[in-house]
Amino acid sequence: MKFLIIDSHPYSESFNRQLTKKIEEVIKDKHQVEVVNLVDDGFNPVLDTANLKLFSSGKSADPMVLEYQKKIDGADCLVFAFPIWWSTMPAILKGFLDKVLLYDYAYKYAESGALEGLLDKQAVVITTMEMPSDTYDNIINNPVKNQFINATLGACGIETLRHFQIDKINSGTSDYRKNMFNQIIEYFQGL
Repeated sequence: MKFLIIDSHPYSESFNRQLTKKIEEVIKDKHQVEVVNLVDDGFNPVLDTANLKLFSSGKSADPMVLEYQKKIDGADCLVFAFPIWWSTMPAILKGFLDKVLLYDYAYKYAESGALEGLLDKQAVVITTMEMPSDTYDNIINNPVKNQFINATLGACGIETLRHFQIDKINSGTSDYRKNMFNQIIEYFQGL
């Protein structure tokens, strides 16, 4: 099985970055793995005029888009690990989705007008946030689950195997963070 880890956290010492490094190390024992770090790659998330002109044709003016699509094509399972900022993903990851998951690559429209996913992939999603999960799920209505997992990944044919939602990332105890870290690593060891 081939994994593609898509890291969008800008801070190299963050929980997310340490987690993706460990996930990569664990996956390498049994599977192939590649890591894309959007920040280190200098990816420009802005869907500018040049890209927008090509958008409806399923093309991009950004050469990185084709490279990322090739990496996705070569993977069986995508791993997204990112912080929740203002109730959703970082702008660089949103821009990645906008620019890379293009028409006729990731989806097309069925005769009914509904989206038809073209990517037969799996995903694992890991999110970290300070907000308590109860508030995020019940008051904010979990935008990651509804918009990212269901409406974006799902619409593109990507089945999410697991979503790890880690709350209180700063105010929780170090034992709590360590326990969550270990749970995620154990999950990947079992794949």
